[in-house]
Amino acid sequence: MSSFATDCLVLKIEEHTYDTNELDTTLYVLYDIKKEYFVIRGQRATTQMDSCVFSFNCKHADELTDFISFVICSKNKWTYVLYNYDNLSYTSDNITYDFLKEHDSQIYEISAYENKKFNKKFLFKNLKMLKNVFNYYN
Repeated sequence: MSSFATDCLVLKIEEHTYDTNELDTTLYVLYDIKKEYFVIRGQRATTQMDSCVFSFNCKHADELTDFISFVICSKNKWTYVLYNYDNLSYTSDNITYDFLKEHDSQIYEISAYENKKFNKKFLFKNLKMLKNVFNYYN
């Protein structure tokens, strides 16, 4: 059995401050079809230093939407990038923020929407898509 998934959608969400347009927070969100939960890998950037990386899992898209809405300020600009990775670990526990950031490339990009205003319905629809669009692992 392969140690990598055949395909996996990953939604990257970046928060840019509304006044200076500086990057504030980056989140990568994916759905683990085997364990049946959403996975978040994120980090908040500050002007002085990078903050610690954080990770969370949850079962439902509405809970995930609420969490993301709390973590990222709704007044700031949001950028959404949808990736299709073919080189992620078979086990989501092994997929780290650093790996996703290191492999953050247009090679895997499907689409991107930059500098959008927060829209909870749009966010929720995209998170549900991660759960419902997938290929089975080898």
